[in-house]
Amino acid sequence: MRWSLLLLLASSLLFVPALHAESKGWQLFQQSQHAVRTSNFDASYVVFKGEQITSFRWLHGVHEQQQLEQLVPMDVDGIDILRKGKVVYYLTPEKPALITLSSYIKELPSLLYQPIEDLRELYDPVSGSVSQMGGRSAQLLRLTAFHPGRLSYWLWLDVESGFPLRIDTVAEGHQMLERWQVTHLNISPHLPETLLALLELPLPTPEQRQLQPAAAAPMASNIQLAWLPSGFKMVEDPLVVPGLGVPLLHYWLLSDGLHQVSVFVQHPNQQPPQAYRDGATTIYVHSTEQFDVTVIGPVTLDIARQIANAVRYD
Repeated sequence: MRWSLLLLLASSLLFVPALHAESKGWQLFQQSQHAVRTSNFDASYVVFKGEQITSFRWLHGVHEQQQLEQLVPMDVDGIDILRKGKVVYYLTPEKPALITLSSYIKELPSLLYQPIEDLRELYDPVSGSVSQMGGRSAQLLRLTAFHPGRLSYWLWLDVESGFPLRIDTVAEGHQMLERWQVTHLNISPHLPETLLALLELPLPTPEQRQLQPAAAAPMASNIQLAWLPSGFKMVEDPLVVPGLGVPLLHYWLLSDGLHQVSVFVQHPNQQPPQAYRDGATTIYVHSTEQFDVTVIGPVTLDIARQIANAVRYD
């Protein structure tokens, strides 16, 4: 009896530090989310995907309790992405504005905008060492996926402000697939002047937006997806079905709240399996005698293969 009590006491003592470490990790992450939502800043960042590098200018501020945001791709001329509150505008020359309803710009790291309650179900937070990054002290925070098929994240957060300075998307074995890194950051108590000009910019109202139909042709009802990765659900009515340039037999959009995976079913082309990776995004094509399946999303190749193999006629 005495040995049982001692073992129980020892287990509880080991459990307390683990809870404290988890609490500290989520506290650091919450500070990071707070920084990108409430600060006035002018930043630049780059995204590394293999040998491909893209750069952006990112401005954010709060005016009369409403968030204003602008994202400008530096490698593409004529594209401007604006957000006022929960309305996002995609502006291009000589074309009508594309308007979507969202509390953040989808081209930014979605990890920074997801409810912590949802992320707790997916990741274990562990804080690491402090290092220097661009003249700032950066705290490492690892979000390690509970499920082995899910990608993990390593974040470096500015110690002073909590602002994210770098986010690595990593696979099992700590293989870095994609990197998001801030190259310039100016946090100010005042709204950036560029955003002040947006307050006077005439923009269409959300009621004027044109919604793209979910599909150009009816989907085959006898094709089923018999398996979903852990934590993923089917999006009932995806607003837009991306085109692959060929007729679709069926399409599913899967989401775990953080990531989205597209599954396309087309007429058979009788090709051997093909797999590609674009940063953290896997593209897997599986061919059968009945149809071809293309899976596109930020999942491992093994998960993409399991999804494709789970498509079948009912």
